[in-house]
Amino acid sequence: MNPGDTVEMTPPLGFFTVRNPARDALFIATGTGIAPFRPMARDYLAHPESKQLVLIFGVRHQSSIYYRDDFEALAREHPRFQFWPTLSRADDSWQGRRGHVQIHLLEAIGDRRDLDVYICGLKAMVDDVRAILKELGFDRKQIIFEKYD
Repeated sequence: MNPGDTVEMTPPLGFFTVRNPARDALFIATGTGIAPFRPMARDYLAHPESKQLVLIFGVRHQSSIYYRDDFEALAREHPRFQFWPTLSRADDSWQGRRGHVQIHLLEAIGDRRDLDVYICGLKAMVDDVRAILKELGFDRKQIIFEKYD
């Protein structure tokens, strides 16, 4: 290629994307499942009609909170965004949430059933969160997920 040549490009492909930024949303990730939420959170918050967004991110140790600085900065920039890092094997110095992400679902959702929930991580966690949401009365169209193992 030479300077000034043009290249034809297409937008990103895939189905794990923000569906309706006008609805409140909950993002739930564990481990490297956080990766798609980094651009998705910025995209969601860039829409003027977007509402409340909570991201629950579970890892074992504090040193594994990927993109922590990015998400904390995003929370400072956008009062509609909350970042909840959650450690399953926290040491005594950790002052944040503890345990697995599932135990923080009710805190994030409350009595509401009018939000979309996006989940990404290992199959066991994704399946568990989906089952809890279905028991709570969420429609399958409100539960958007990507799982791997």
